[in-house]
Amino acid sequence: MTLRRDLLKILSTQPRSASSIARELGLDRRDVEEHLRHAIRSARAAGHTVIVEPARCRQCGFVFAEEKLSKPGKCPECRGTRLFEAQIRIDGEGRSARPKLPEGSSE
Repeated sequence: MTLRRDLLKILSTQPRSASSIARELGLDRRDVEEHLRHAIRSARAAGHTVIVEPARCRQCGFVFAEEKLSKPGKCPECRGTRLFEAQIRIDGEGRSARPKLPEGSSE
């Protein structure tokens, strides 16, 4: 399998952060973020639902934009460094999946 297909498979099982994916695949976090962006685009184009729980500050609760997939350095509100990373998950089977028809029926 290709790296991006591996990413889609990993993200369809449970929500994951870019750092945890990088550790699991033995890659640099910045490289994973680039592949994640492409995998998310591909998943949306295939009809999958992409759920991004944005990064947020543990101290003041500031919520970062969904586009920020990697862990931010500091909170722009309180300047705190205790941050939760964004969690990404992919749901759905895509447009190619067809519902099963009852036996004996035809299209």
